[in-house]
Amino acid sequence: MSAHIDLAGLLGGAILPSPAWRQHWLASRCQQQVPLDELAEQIGCDPALTGKVIGLANAGVPPGERMHAAVNAALLEAIGLPALREAIAAPAPPAATCAHFDAQRFWSHSLAMACAARVAGDALQLAPADELYSCGLLANCGQLALATLHPQEYGQLLAQHGDAAGARLLCAESRRFGHHRLALSASLMRGWGMPEILCDAVRCHAAPPGFGRAGHMTDLAWLLKLASSFADLILRNGAGPRGPALAAARVLGLDAEHMETLLRHSNAEWSEWREILAAPAHVATCRTRTRPRPATGQVFSEFI
Repeated sequence: MSAHIDLAGLLGGAILPSPAWRQHWLASRCQQQVPLDELAEQIGCDPALTGKVIGLANAGVPPGERMHAAVNAALLEAIGLPALREAIAAPAPPAATCAHFDAQRFWSHSLAMACAARVAGDALQLAPADELYSCGLLANCGQLALATLHPQEYGQLLAQHGDAAGARLLCAESRRFGHHRLALSASLMRGWGMPEILCDAVRCHAAPPGFGRAGHMTDLAWLLKLASSFADLILRNGAGPRGPALAAARVLGLDAEHMETLLRHSNAEWSEWREILAAPAHVATCRTRTRPRPATGQVFSEFI
């Protein structure tokens, strides 16, 4: 191991960056006092801000009471608008560019995985769907941390192994930094007060326990594996091999037809929100996902 991870700084949100234009835009929305549910939807599309505000809210939860695990109006109300404005406005220190780290793909994949985890969560009822959305969104925030804290060293690893969370890259991350991206994501989520079972599922979802290892955490890990595979397919417009997604679906008791329905529904939800990743001139006003969505059993005639 040759590099130090400033976990304390990451937990406080002092290092993990959001796109600067988006942070300014959200700060302006706070000043305009838009409804909290609309603001929660917008914050909840950003992994860095999501972790930061969940951690901020959970810091004020009395011992023994239920911790927050999703960004919603109740969480923002618990924080209070003044503290929320301060949290959003606080700038992350400027970071050097990490070669071979595709930031745009990171944001897109995080949001697509979050949408897929929520859709699959609705269908399988393994955990509250909004908590699974947060889990999918934060599952790879450790990679953002590595690219931000150690841009040169991490860029070298990406040049050698590529950007996918394959076993060789995860092992190389562990050797170099003492944590691979998923272990770091799980540590951050735990520090922000997320449920232990979700943190454990994030840590192992790239290679979940085998078929014989029954248990709720194992099911959640396979669900995240499915959501990650869906996100890969969504970013390729539905093209590409279905093997990883089908393997996860079968473990979860889904047949190929049901899996394809969930994939299409996941893509449909992600497509509604991808403009938030565009330049500010193209960003729509705040919207919510609280309107009714198609039932997960609906059959789609084509890839949306």
